[in-house]
Amino acid sequence: MIKINTSHILPDVPYLLEGTESSDVLGLSPDAIPPLVPAGDITYRLSAVMAGADLVVTGSASVPILTSCARCLDDVRTVIAVRDLCFHFEKVRDLEVDLTDDVREELLLAIPSCFYCSPDCKGVCPSCGVNLNHGSCACASRPAEPEPDSAAPSPWDQLDALNLSAPKKAPAKKPAAKQSPAKKAPAKKPAAKKSSR
Repeated sequence: MIKINTSHILPDVPYLLEGTESSDVLGLSPDAIPPLVPAGDITYRLSAVMAGADLVVTGSASVPILTSCARCLDDVRTVIAVRDLCFHFEKVRDLEVDLTDDVREELLLAIPSCFYCSPDCKGVCPSCGVNLNHGSCACASRPAEPEPDSAAPSPWDQLDALNLSAPKKAPAKKPAAKQSPAKKAPAKKPAAKKSSR
């Protein structure tokens, strides 16, 4: 455990804490993808100061791990390091503070999603699986596949012929304007029938 007893810290004098801690606290799994296997202990170098009743801890921590290259799958030994640790604990004067979980969390967050054996790793041949960092494969000497004949019909031609534009709508007819009712001429009285004598 990485612990600091704040009663040992003198005012205005940084308290240095160096050492190692078992990498088992990281809980790394060799069955993970990529595999992560600790290759040594966590090494830490910390400096602690009291600010009133609060504790401020800065420093660095690192751990070596074994994993595999994301391109060629070769084994890779690398070091996960955090150089700017900074922790703040409130009201811990004359108490013992355990930093193990805080250091563990920072190291786990520093693990990248993938690893490479080198920046210019060539990876493996997608056809035969030969590691191209160790030499070329027979696939390179095979004749290249001919380019597809541009004159041959393509199954996509029918899609190109589709007319996906919206059909044109007939212009809407304007409603007939309302006609004001015409003034009716006064009805004529029928002429009186003349009696013939």
